[in-house]
Amino acid sequence: MISDRRSNRPRAAKVFARLGVCFFCFSKGRLRHPSFGGRTLWLGIIIVLLVTASTSIAKDSAVRDRERNSISLALEFSRRKPDSFQRIISFLERQPNAYATGFFVGPRLVLTAYHVVSGELADAKKMLLGFEKSDELEVKVFAFGCQARLLGVDKEADLALLEVCTASENSFLPSFQSTIIKDEKLLLIARPHGERVLGYGTFFGTYNFNGIDYWSARIAGRDGFSGSPLYNEHGELVGVFSGYDWSQKLAVISPAARAQKLIADFSPGSKP
Repeated sequence: MISDRRSNRPRAAKVFARLGVCFFCFSKGRLRHPSFGGRTLWLGIIIVLLVTASTSIAKDSAVRDRERNSISLALEFSRRKPDSFQRIISFLERQPNAYATGFFVGPRLVLTAYHVVSGELADAKKMLLGFEKSDELEVKVFAFGCQARLLGVDKEADLALLEVCTASENSFLPSFQSTIIKDEKLLLIARPHGERVLGYGTFFGTYNFNGIDYWSARIAGRDGFSGSPLYNEHGELVGVFSGYDWSQKLAVISPAARAQKLIADFSPGSKP
C-alpha cells in the first residue's frame, strides 16, 4: 500500500494548508509581502487555530491520564453461611462471578461504589449468579490478582475506599467539582470485565434516593459501570457512578463532595 506522506503532517499544518495560510504571497510572478491588514488577519487566524489545537491536545491528555486511573474490579460472591456441601462446591468453583469498576485516588487507594463491596444484591441478580433469593451473600474484591482491603465506606452516598496491592504510577489526588450546571458535558470512564468504555453525556439535575441527594446524568449505563468516575471537561471529578434509573433513563451519581470527604477521612496520614 502506498502511503501519502501528506497524511502524516501534523493536524495544525493540515488546517493551515487548507486555509491557504502563508506569510508571503505571489502576485504576477513576484514575491510580495501581504499588507499590514492582511498580515494581522492571518496572524489572528493562526493564533486562534493554535489555541484551539493546544486546548484540544490538553483535553486529550487529561482524558488519557484519567483512563489509566480506572481499573477493573473482580468480584467473588459467596454465601455468608454455607453448609458443608456448599462450602466444597464454592471451593471447587472459586472464581470471580461479577465485575465492577474502581479508580485510583492515591498510590494504592481505589474508590468505588459501596454496593460493589457490600454483598447486597437484588433477588434477580442473586438468582442470575446461581444463589437463592434468601441467601445472604458476602463478596471478595480483587484487583491485579490480589484481594483488596476495605478501608472505609460511606453507605449513604454509596461509596467505598479500597487499598490494593499494586500502586499506579499515574495515580493522583483528583480535583473535585463542587457545583455543576444543567447540560454540562460529562465523561464516564468504565472498566467492566477489563473492557475500556468511555461514555459521554450531560448533567441532568439532582436525584433523591432514600433521603440522600444524588446527582443524575443523561448517559448510558450497563453492568460493570458501578464505581466508575465521571469527569467534567476540565478533568475534575464530578462524581461516582452508583446506578441506573431505567424508567427515566438516568445515571445516578454519588456527588464528588462525598467522595472527597471519604478520601480525606480514611487516607493514610489523615487524622484519627
